Amino acid sequence: MLKTWCIYLIALISAIAFFLCYKMWVSWYCLIAVLLVPLISLIAGIVAAAGLKFETCSPSSSLIGDENHIEVKVSGFASYFSFCRVRIKVTDHMADLTRRENYRIHDSGTLEIPVDTSHCGAYRYEFIKVRIYDLLGFFFISRRINRAYEILVKPRPEMPDIMPNTYGFKAKNLRKARQPVSEIYDIRDYQPGDPVKSIHWKMSAKKDKLLVKDPFEQYGGHSRLMLKMTPDRDIMDLHLGQILFTSKYLLDHEVPHRIRIIPPDSREISYEVESVMDLDKAMFSILRMKIPKEDPVHEE
Repeated sequence: MLKTWCIYLIALISAIAFFLCYKMWVSWYCLIAVLLVPLISLIAGIVAAAGLKFETCSPSSSLIGDENHIEVKVSGFASYFSFCRVRIKVTDHMADLTRRENYRIHDSGTLEIPVDTSHCGAYRYEFIKVRIYDLLGFFFISRRINRAYEILVKPRPEMPDIMPNTYGFKAKNLRKARQPVSEIYDIRDYQPGDPVKSIHWKMSAKKDKLLVKDPFEQYGGHSRLMLKMTPDRDIMDLHLGQILFTSKYLLDHEVPHRIRIIPPDSREISYEVESVMDLDKAMFSILRMKIPKEDPVHEE
């Protein structure tokens, strides 16, 4: 913009000098034409800003490393007699960082803003405003845009160094049986309302009091997958991929489990995973968590 005005001032001084030295109708027309250029540009910019149509289309998620983009389209008078610059604010929720970016929209009126998929996380792309410039770049008119998108960059499943043993994950515990017939049971004192069939007659005769069988059954306990938050994004991406792979592996083998997260300076968070939907919800929440700024120093 400064460059345009410098060139215009040189042209204006040249037109004035030409008019003073050569006082003919040609010099007069040249001076009038040079004086009218900023006014015509201003009118064109105002008309372009008034008829501007701003459209955007964004993906909701992407895999780490995939090429993806937000499509921006400008239509109306502005796409023919002016050019635009759009300013956006990008927030990385996991790293707790914010940056501002500026893009010029091409002559065709379309723009593809690349999505940062270098690391896993939740990214918010907020369109702040668009500037409409006249073709010569003398003036610009700003328009506020209240539009924002959140894009989840999801991990790719990564096989861990040691494959999980599903038999070891299916830990057996005891709980009260829903059906009275069970091979495992405990002995307790008779209470009013207990069925007569549950009385252990032989043990009751020995103890000289009524005792009943309290049936129990085995059930599979929850396995636990632990994820520690780290400031190293490459290691964090690897661990997220391994958690995703292991969790899907356990679900394929019908093993319910729990994902435990140790965030910095806060309580441990856990997610019960019994279905693919539970896993998606857990990943959505984990990708929005903040990682520590630096590793804690361990005293020896």
